[in-house]
Amino acid sequence: MTQGVDAAGTSGPVGVPATGRAEATRRHSGGTGATIIETSAATSTSTRALRLVGIAVAYYLGARLGLNLPLVGNDVTPLWPPTGIAVATLLVAGRSYWPAVAVAALAVNLPISATPLAAAVTAVGNTLAPVVAVTLLNRVGFRRQLDRQRDAMAIVFLGALGSMLISATIGSVTLVASGAISVQQLPTAMAVWWTGDAMGVLVVAPFLLCLPLFWEQPRWPTVQWVEGAAILMVATGVVTVASLTDLPILFLTLPVVGWAAWRLQLRGAAPAALIACLVATWSAATMSGPFEGMSLFAQMVTLQGFNASVALTSFFLAALVSERMAAAAALSDAAAELEARVEHRTAQLAAANTRLVQEIHERSAAQELLGHEEARAQREHQIAETLQRSLLPDRLPDVPGVALAARYVPATADLQLGGDWYDVVQLPDGLIGLAIGDVAGHGLQAAATMVQVRMALRAYALQDPSPPQVMLGVHGLVAQLPVPEMVTLLYLVFDPSTRRVRWTNAGHPPALVIGDGAGAFLTGGLSPPIGVTVDGGFTEQTRVLEQGATLLLYTDGLVERRGVSITEGLDRLRREAAAAPADADLESLCDLLLDTFLVEHHVEDDVAIIAMRPAASVDGELTLRLPAEARNLVQVRGALRRWLRENGVPETDVNEVLVAAGEACANVVQHAYSAQADAGDLDVEARLGDGGLEVLVRDHGQWRPAADRGGGWGLQLMEALMDGVDVEQTPGGTEVHLHRRVETGVSRE
Repeated sequence: MTQGVDAAGTSGPVGVPATGRAEATRRHSGGTGATIIETSAATSTSTRALRLVGIAVAYYLGARLGLNLPLVGNDVTPLWPPTGIAVATLLVAGRSYWPAVAVAALAVNLPISATPLAAAVTAVGNTLAPVVAVTLLNRVGFRRQLDRQRDAMAIVFLGALGSMLISATIGSVTLVASGAISVQQLPTAMAVWWTGDAMGVLVVAPFLLCLPLFWEQPRWPTVQWVEGAAILMVATGVVTVASLTDLPILFLTLPVVGWAAWRLQLRGAAPAALIACLVATWSAATMSGPFEGMSLFAQMVTLQGFNASVALTSFFLAALVSERMAAAAALSDAAAELEARVEHRTAQLAAANTRLVQEIHERSAAQELLGHEEARAQREHQIAETLQRSLLPDRLPDVPGVALAARYVPATADLQLGGDWYDVVQLPDGLIGLAIGDVAGHGLQAAATMVQVRMALRAYALQDPSPPQVMLGVHGLVAQLPVPEMVTLLYLVFDPSTRRVRWTNAGHPPALVIGDGAGAFLTGGLSPPIGVTVDGGFTEQTRVLEQGATLLLYTDGLVERRGVSITEGLDRLRREAAAAPADADLESLCDLLLDTFLVEHHVEDDVAIIAMRPAASVDGELTLRLPAEARNLVQVRGALRRWLRENGVPETDVNEVLVAAGEACANVVQHAYSAQADAGDLDVEARLGDGGLEVLVRDHGQWRPAADRGGGWGLQLMEALMDGVDVEQTPGGTEVHLHRRVETGVSRE
């Protein structure tokens, strides 16, 4: 308490009657006592009784100590230790020990209250305040170690300032009801009561809460014990000297308390703060040192300001240091764990590299033993070709039955490097993979990341074309890359034989399907951008393209503009693409879109476009031209099979025609350009007429003489499957005419 009055009832410095000094001085909160005990569910009755007695005795002794440090007369005290004892006790032992606080509070108040009823009511307030304080602290997750800033804030505002209003209110109102003070003196009495109770929580409770830490936390080494003793001696010496001299130098205690909090946290700061507050309170009670000659009000303000500064400095700084130390320890543990993971992963990679090297050596040895030099050379060529195609393609692959076009416009003209990219991959079974993506940013970093993503996508697509599986593999790669920006990706698989499209979209603008003067976005199969989530979850959507429809893939640089929503840009793209001339080829369509959406000499973001359109048969004929390479034979068979089925040729005839035509095409690949460094063109034409089916396979190379080529079985096979086979060699190449009578389900009229 910090206020009082003279014995005659005349108003003193703050006007509290002498008859009410004792009540105004009484502190009514409970906390951990000097007997801090850990509770147990199996506590016996006798043990519980002993603990109740211990708590009650600690509370009572704390009250007697507080009454021995009066600021006015023999009753008014500015520091009421029982509140801190009660709060600390109930925090550690549990709220079920509140009866000990209630009994002790009643024993303290009976001798100094006007009536037994007033003592009982005051004891209720003394018990209720610490119980509410502990309840609120538990509700907000308070840790009695006081090692977090939130714990320090909680004990100040909930445990001390807030909850102690209960005991102050009940006690002060009881004084008025019992006639000890007048109604006009109620605010003063309540303020005295409240500051004394709150100061008991702020000074005593942290000290009691720190005691279990000496055996719960790591033990101090001898050096730290010596340092702690030195700090306490210095704190005692400084506050004693400051309390005995009339110079206002009490503030010199704060650096010592800060030293204790910084070096020893709560275990050093709480004892130092308690010693400083007790010595200063004794000095104020004896009116010595800096308090000599002060008015009562000045003494109260000076003392309570000093006590509050010491208490708050001690455990706020201790909590801050504890948090920093915990964060440093967590960071150290994380670094150690990361290092262990890196070592483990490095060991795995080393083992994998060892196995890979061993496998390469074994294969090389096997190839040398078997004499497969040609196979090895072909494999080396395929590897070199794959590496070459990992860069942004200079041209798109020639895919029979499918028209393709692409454009790329960089935003950074100085480097010509950006994060937008596209790719078209010829997959097994005649499938076509289309991919378009965007690595946020520009420059070398974005381009380097783009190359790695493209290479990974190609590898995963050739292994398993399924869009979700390819996305999952690329996601695993990106998650391991030091990519500061996000990566969006749209991957589609097109089957020319069925015109079915399967796709998965990882945060990229949706593909656009254009046909019959209208446009529609492929909005399904959505997932977050690559590498954003820990575990990538990807889904697949499908759609069958209409005959003559165009599929358009693009990056956000085409439709996104500052100050304009992306939705408006997408709607405009759909309108402009649908309004393009129906007979326009894909190259013209791409140029039209770039001219429409981009401002000349000012491209804000990279732009990439891929357009794909399944080729339609013209006048019942099929015409194909593509490089005479073995990898293109599957595309020829797929296009020819689709054309035959669309024209109603029976399945039995389809299979035999495919075998014969495939043999003719294979001969072109093997023999027509063997003397050239680069493969020439392979032309395939097919038409249906009244006379049946005509298939023409043409090359523009020079075949070796039959004696040099060997074989001859291919021609016999074609003659066995077809009704007529004619081979015509000209200076410009060789033509193979295949004829077969077929019945179709499509009218030729």
